[in-house]
Amino acid sequence: MKSIYKTLRTVSILTMLVFTIHLSFAGNKDRSGQAAAQHLLISPWGASNGWGTVGISSTKGIEATFSNVAGMAFTRKTEIAYTNTLYCYGSSTTVNAFGIVQSLGENRSGDHRGNLGISAMILNLGDIMITTVDNPEGGIGYFSPMIMNLALSYAKSFSDAIHAGATVKLISETTSEITATGFAIDAGIQYVAGRHDQFQIGVALKNIGLPMSYKGDGLDFRGYAENSNLLQTFSNRSQSYEMPALLSLGLSYDFLFGNKSKSASETNISNEYVTRENSSHRITLAGAFVSNAYSKDQFIVGIEYSLMNYFQLRGGYTIEPGMWTNNTSVYMGPSCGTSVLIPLGKNTKSRVAIDYAYRFTEKWLGSHSIGARIIL
Repeated sequence: MKSIYKTLRTVSILTMLVFTIHLSFAGNKDRSGQAAAQHLLISPWGASNGWGTVGISSTKGIEATFSNVAGMAFTRKTEIAYTNTLYCYGSSTTVNAFGIVQSLGENRSGDHRGNLGISAMILNLGDIMITTVDNPEGGIGYFSPMIMNLALSYAKSFSDAIHAGATVKLISETTSEITATGFAIDAGIQYVAGRHDQFQIGVALKNIGLPMSYKGDGLDFRGYAENSNLLQTFSNRSQSYEMPALLSLGLSYDFLFGNKSKSASETNISNEYVTRENSSHRITLAGAFVSNAYSKDQFIVGIEYSLMNYFQLRGGYTIEPGMWTNNTSVYMGPSCGTSVLIPLGKNTKSRVAIDYAYRFTEKWLGSHSIGARIIL
């Protein structure tokens, strides 16, 4: 009864927090496209994309740096990941992501110091034709914008139930003559409850930062001042743009079946030792609500199946108001993916994971993500 009371109390507090902040961050379709650094809304990781980044409450390890950084606290020792995404296949846009999470060990009193993570996301938009007023059809060359963000994350488990984390991001957008630099902060909490830790809640606040603006010689132009015949160079000032802030709430529940570390007779007698890690079969149902400050709010639902933690299959669906009549998102809604986890030894939790995900898009030919993770 005590555990039920604590769970209900925590759920109530988190729910009130979400709805309080939602009043000031309510999604606004009229502000779509007015925020800076829109690439911060693109998930760069393979497994997370497979079910539409619905894992606000359940994503663990390095991939949690996008969904909810609190999940990074579950990394045991070390995790290294790389993912390549063909974003909107046919548009020549690629996303490369690399990250590493390292446990900081324990202090003298035996308390865990938490986990430190470093990640990078690089967005390559391909070669874009240069056009000017005098050359609207191009033919004078190409330019290749480079968009990148570097993140430093920290997460810690404060108890068996409460896990929290924060991320500081450096954002850079450059061309040959124009640059923009910005900073943003993410913060998140995950709460785990239930006899087998099967009920999970997550809250994440993302992309909170100062406005960005563009600078450089590319904003200059040549012209004549009023009442003057002298040709001069004038500098334009770029409008500043706010970060694409958002608040997300996620819920998930694990249905656990069997214990692969026990014999069949022992498993039938008791499921006391069944956990997310050692269950023979796991089905996770997840849902999330994302409140965007500069676009429509989104509802995401997803399901993931895991076979003995060696093979995983997942799918998701993202819903936003008016998506069937006036879709303002690049994604159509459905997403799917799979992971194969290869043990690095007998009786060890260390694995190499190969991830693949596909997200249906409104234009082009969808987004393909393929990546690898080393989990120690």
